[in-house]
Amino acid sequence: MPAGTQAYLAGLIDYAGLFPPAQLSLDEAIRNYASYQIERDAWMLGRFIIPAVRLNELEPYLTLFTQKQRLDCSVIARKSPTDAEVLPYFKEDLQTIRTFQVKAAGQAAVFMIELPLPETPEPSLLKEIAEQSASLAIRTFLEFPDETAEKQSLLKALDAIAHHNRTQDTTLGFKFRTGGVTAAAFPEPKQLAWILKSCSDRGIPQKFTAGLHHPVRMYRPEVQTEMHGFLNVFTAGMLTRMHDLASETVTDILSDQNPADFTLSKNGAGWRELDITAEEIKKLRKTAFISYGSCSFTEPREDLHALGLLNE
Repeated sequence: MPAGTQAYLAGLIDYAGLFPPAQLSLDEAIRNYASYQIERDAWMLGRFIIPAVRLNELEPYLTLFTQKQRLDCSVIARKSPTDAEVLPYFKEDLQTIRTFQVKAAGQAAVFMIELPLPETPEPSLLKEIAEQSASLAIRTFLEFPDETAEKQSLLKALDAIAHHNRTQDTTLGFKFRTGGVTAAAFPEPKQLAWILKSCSDRGIPQKFTAGLHHPVRMYRPEVQTEMHGFLNVFTAGMLTRMHDLASETVTDILSDQNPADFTLSKNGAGWRELDITAEEIKKLRKTAFISYGSCSFTEPREDLHALGLLNE
């Protein structure tokens, strides 16, 4: 596989088969994940996404995995009913993870946790969350209520994350929803561009979830609107960090529905005349653009093959 393509797509797709619109049973989803691990496109497969409260249900399926072919997980922490209960709930979820990993004995491991938070978290809460996560060597991505998007409250939250990352030894990331099962769940390109720019300006790591089933933006009848393309989102994000793009250009990349405008090659990736090297992609994938959650692993890779982007 060309170096640029490998750097861009390796471990990009976290499998969220348990969640809508697929909403599979645990038995079907976990067997899918185990099967994907031995297929030709396994190198693009990321982690298995599961709620913390369901981790223990994985125990009967650990025999499907080995230390070499491990069950790597990203865990969704519970959303606490009140701001005051965020930390107690989070600590309980981390204890659930700790217990699970002991039982898994190397056949499974949790690498990320995704935590819903109130609109504007206190610095002390962020510090405690990061320290608790660090005790298990788990990367943490914070999610905020949908209604905060492109509002002053979200800027305050991002500023708080950025300040934490500058002043503490541990780094927190930001998780953003790029779609859902209804048209209203999909942010406009301009709004998503604002998110990418805001995180770029603050150096905040990102991951995404929902709606990114296809490489390039397109209209989809099942949601009665345009769905964002994961090439649009990740290319726009990485080019923004490398070239400090204007918001208008970021919006143009996110809005583009022409697959020919996007390139993946041994040298790197690009959009029209803008490009990024394989080494730059590798670094940004590790530090800034970790992955995205998709309830389908089949759709993204089939589309990539159909577009000829996985030609060796």
